[in-house]
Parts: sequence; C-alpha cells; structure tokens
Amino acid sequence: MADITIKMVKQDSISPPTFKGISYVPCTTSIDYSIRNIDSLTYDLDSPVQVIPIPETQVNVTGSDQVNSEGEGPIILKIEGNSMNINIRWTIVDEPTSVVNGGVPALQCVCNVCECPSSTVKGIHTANDQLLFLFNTFQNRSINANFEYNGSGFSDVPVLVQKVSATLESSSPVTYKGEIRLSVGDTTITADEGDSG
Repeated sequence: MADITIKMVKQDSISPPTFKGISYVPCTTSIDYSIRNIDSLTYDLDSPVQVIPIPETQVNVTGSDQVNSEGEGPIILKIEGNSMNINIRWTIVDEPTSVVNGGVPALQCVCNVCECPSSTVKGIHTANDQLLFLFNTFQNRSINANFEYNGSGFSDVPVLVQKVSATLESSSPVTYKGEIRLSVGDTTITADEGDSG
C-alpha cells in the first residue's frame, strides 16, 4: 500500500507550528506528513436513523407483499445528518528519509530539504522525532488550521484531526504503534466564548 499523507494546509492567519524550537514554514502550500508501514485503514460512514416499531405489525423480511400483517411495519426516520471518520493505525519506526515533506525549518526553505537522508540534520525521520512532530503540529489550535487527507483513491479530502495516540512497543529499536482518527468535513464555525449573548 502506498503512503498516506495528511496535509496541514497553510493559513496565514495563524502562526506556524513550532517543533524543537523551530518554526516550520511550508515550501509550497502545506506541511505534509506521510504515514508509512500502515497496519490498518478504516473508513466509517455513519448514517443514523431512528426506527419506530408500530404495535401489531409484522416486519416483512421477504421483500414481497406475500406476508400478511396488520400494517406496514416499523417506520424508519432519518432525523440526523451523515458523518464519516477515517481511522489509521501504523507502525512508527526510524525512517531513512523524512516523513515530513514541504515543512522545513524557517530560513532554510529549499524545497526537498525534508526529504534529505538521515545522515543530515534536516528532516524528521526518527521515531521519537515523528512522535513529537505529530503531537506538537497536528492539533486543532485554530479554526484556520485546516487539514486534508490523501490516500487509497481519495485526494484533498477536508478533515479535522480528532485523535492522535501512540503506544511504545519497543525501546530497541524505538517502535511505536500510532493511531490517528480523522473526521471528514470542512471546519466552518467556532464558538466565541467571549460573547455572552
């Protein structure tokens, strides 16, 4: 399976994320994090309905009109909207090249810098650095911090990072089991806590 990428889309109205004291500024339009070593990928489309059983009715499971009943059967109401979530589990290990593509240290913005091999200082490739980068960068700090999902035929799908977690599996070599949960949809509104009415 090819890498999955999650983009943090550049927004001028918020300050860039800081990692190890360095502000990351994208070369192009986004900071991309590549998820490699995928263990599982789950898409959940939730279309909630409310089922109201009617007294003295029989559910017709034949799909025809041959079942005699006193009424039509349960009423199904669609009273809520649909939602979709993406859940990714992967193994985080030291990588030979950076998993961050596009986001480079400020004042060193030469494209492809983040794809340098691990023999250079630039780039984020160790398991520990990946973990720190994820937790420091992929937070919903502002309504303007938009994210996009790319993978398995999907391209530039707007998402919101709902959860990021990691479990240490091994200390030599350092290995984590990572999990990220994304909610599909545009972020359009936020609560103004300063407005009391």
